[in-house]
Amino acid sequence: MTREDILQLRLWNQGLTTNGFEKPQDVVAHLGAMQAQDYNMSTWAAGLRLSTPNSAAVESAINSAQLIRTHILRPTWHLVHSKDIRWMMKLSAPYVKKATQFVDKKEGLTDALFKKCRNIIERLLNKADHITKEDILSALSKQHITVSSLLVTQIIIRAELEMLLCNGAAKNTYALFDQRIPPAPSLSKTESIVQLAQRYFQSRGPATVKDFAWWSGLGSHEAKTGIAELGSQLEEFTFDDLKYYYFNIENKIPASKTVTLLPCYDEYTVGYTEGRNIALPPALDSAIIGNGIFKPIVLYGNEMVGTWQKNRKTGLAEVQLLPAPKAIPAKKLDEGITWFNRFNQAGKQGA
Repeated sequence: MTREDILQLRLWNQGLTTNGFEKPQDVVAHLGAMQAQDYNMSTWAAGLRLSTPNSAAVESAINSAQLIRTHILRPTWHLVHSKDIRWMMKLSAPYVKKATQFVDKKEGLTDALFKKCRNIIERLLNKADHITKEDILSALSKQHITVSSLLVTQIIIRAELEMLLCNGAAKNTYALFDQRIPPAPSLSKTESIVQLAQRYFQSRGPATVKDFAWWSGLGSHEAKTGIAELGSQLEEFTFDDLKYYYFNIENKIPASKTVTLLPCYDEYTVGYTEGRNIALPPALDSAIIGNGIFKPIVLYGNEMVGTWQKNRKTGLAEVQLLPAPKAIPAKKLDEGITWFNRFNQAGKQGA
């Protein structure tokens, strides 16, 4: 495969070529999990892949607990489908806890302290369906437990990992996990690893073992186990001395000639580590585009051609193109911008 072949297959697998998903739940289920520390950008990441972009539909799925915004896989926010949250959290929680140990220790979060805080949070939620971080701070203070804002954040993350809390019915609120998430069949650790590997390579392939380990938060051994268990279902090839894995697509993938406004932290870039640079423009200082992660990116076909931002007053997208050897058709650029504006305006109309 060439660089262009790899990027074109990734765009297809990521749902960025066809925008063919009907519901945001379908997008997230396909991708397994979507990084979501920037709430507004994460709703656009899901909306971008819909056949009809609508921010209200994405927020409704989150508020109704069809999608869960929580800390999972790595110690950052992700969107996960409610039907996947239990097995995925059971698999990844030990790895996320290990990753948060340094901050926990620095802030003074011990098992004994968390047990006290857990009891207080449970009592709080016996009286209210949804609570905020400030409610937790206040309740702890009343019990003469003085903690910093960061320590409360670490307590909330631990409560999410132990499946006590999940997001509530409004932004920045929390509710009892078991009251929002339906029961689901339990999977063994190996079954969960294989399930996660299948989601990853179906939605992000071609990718490497290290890419999968990074995204999933699993160790190298577990990542290799997932790939080995998938066996001959996965195709493989070597490019620039890296071995890539992917699921074969029988249909011929059309070359993308559209303009796409990628949000920051989109899975198209954040879902990889050693396989990420292949998507970055050759001979360009990657800091200009935030390494393809930290700034919203303009794609034309499979090439990054600029950055964009949302105007704070109008809510409309504003594009800043990089110097490019080939001009972008004005019609294509307008279509890409209009797709985001439709998404944003549809949310306002549904509010």
